[in-house]
Amino acid sequence: MKLLTIAALIAAMATGAVAQHTRSFGWEDGYSTVFGTDGNVGGGANVTDVVHTGASALFGYEDPLGGTPQMYVAWISDLQNGDVVTASFWTYDTSAGVSPSSRIWGHYTDNDHLNYTGSAGGSGTYSAGTGWEQLTWTWTFDGTDPNHLGLMVEFRMYSVAVEDGYWCDDVIVTAPDHAGIWFPNQNPVVGENANWGGVKSLYK
Repeated sequence: MKLLTIAALIAAMATGAVAQHTRSFGWEDGYSTVFGTDGNVGGGANVTDVVHTGASALFGYEDPLGGTPQMYVAWISDLQNGDVVTASFWTYDTSAGVSPSSRIWGHYTDNDHLNYTGSAGGSGTYSAGTGWEQLTWTWTFDGTDPNHLGLMVEFRMYSVAVEDGYWCDDVIVTAPDHAGIWFPNQNPVVGENANWGGVKSLYK
């Protein structure tokens, strides 16, 4: 097994392949909410009444109506130009074909997750209104701007009334090993880089 792992690591380095790692988050600690918000987010809470899996999920609503409120649910740091990042989350929506609905979006940051440095775009697909649904998007990171160092994943809300509620659960992020994947109130996880130090450690 060690020989196979070493061979795979050497092959990855020889071909320039970028190893990736995946991390998930579901608000199961019972108190975490979001990194931050933008727009008319009336509130956000860690709730137990409507969940996709486990015992908890994120709840939010828009108040007052206007603009595009968004909640920040995952941050990927230490990204490089051309890196590929895929993120998804499950959202609950029972209004088929009309608002309220939600979608997945993203924006660039510098080394501070609170600093917005430009839109990264996202999916043009809104939740379909069929109950729990997974929304996914893949970004190719634009690191040509020196202020683009991280990517924040947004949970966006589109309402028709203040009483419209939104639920988000089970966020999954896949990013290169050299990048950190952060969730609210969680320490980041960075994948093991494929380097000679890592190869030699397998012999120990």
